[in-house]
Amino acid sequence: MSGAVPILLYHSVDDGCAEAYRPYAVPVAAFDDHMSALDDLGCVALTISELVDLRRAGRAPPERAIAITFDDGLRDFAVGAMPILSRFGFRATLYVTTGFVGRSSLWLQGLGEGDRPMMGWDELREVADSGIEIGAHSVNHPQLDLLPRARAVAEIEGGKHALEDKLGRAVASFAYPHGYSKPATRAMARAAGFASACRVGNGVSAADEDLYALSRIVIPPSATGARLRDLANGRESPTAPSPDRLAAVGWRFVRGLGERARGWRA
Repeated sequence: MSGAVPILLYHSVDDGCAEAYRPYAVPVAAFDDHMSALDDLGCVALTISELVDLRRAGRAPPERAIAITFDDGLRDFAVGAMPILSRFGFRATLYVTTGFVGRSSLWLQGLGEGDRPMMGWDELREVADSGIEIGAHSVNHPQLDLLPRARAVAEIEGGKHALEDKLGRAVASFAYPHGYSKPATRAMARAAGFASACRVGNGVSAADEDLYALSRIVIPPSATGARLRDLANGRESPTAPSPDRLAAVGWRFVRGLGERARGWRA
């Protein structure tokens, strides 16, 4: 698939976690194996903004280009992932939930990880200075596609403004919390001044993909270095489905019912 790039999605790189959170926590040795496999293959790791700049200019990415992303801004990025990325010389993009910087991941209480430490502003400045792209991931990590417009805009713009104010640099990329968006949400990200936004999709990001619905592939703790090599080689390269396919719209309706059953009103 010409110009297609696998965008990898991680959350935690850590050896210990609550059982319910295990699908999102890749052990340190496994992450090292993933990066080693990509390095052996000669992969070139782009930040999301580097990839987007190439696409806007109509230029092809380097051979075996990949993008490595992390959601949330958890401290285990600095402790578990960053030393390995640095050793292999891989750049990455870190999407930060700004309302919890320097605190803990309270939105993960339902998965037994409400006390998982978040990075502080000094740590975020340090990783940004090292070449990691910092992107926004909202203020409070809500399901943006279920929120009233004003609240969704506040979440999207608030994260961008907080990062730019505290880090003193432009923030060009956004990632939808939980991976959920709809046309109106994507329009809000564009209007907020972001140059791109990422969803999940679990497929490779095609060259002509909507820059506000970039597909990412969740990398589970069970993934092997061989699977990462297959992704980078294009041997395991499913095309991500449309973010607005009927199944996604139906799932949004079901999620909305669930929120209302818990007493939340949009």
